[in-house]
Amino acid sequence: MESTVHFDTDDPEFSRGFEIGILWERLSSDGACHMAVSAANAEMVLRVAKAFDCAFSGQELADDMISVELYRVSTDS
Repeated sequence: MESTVHFDTDDPEFSRGFEIGILWERLSSDGACHMAVSAANAEMVLRVAKAFDCAFSGQELADDMISVELYRVSTDS
């Protein structure tokens, strides 16, 4: 994940958590999200989709990245 602010750690787990945090916030505030995440986060994307009752799709991109699109199908979560 490339960002405009460089993290003070190179730990891939930090980057994974940051990606999921962004995804979570976008679903919380907008009810939908379309973004690229590391392929290592695929399981967490599925868990977040389930937690928010989302329909989702994904597409493999280059460099171990996936493009994910999630839409809340219920506002009860």
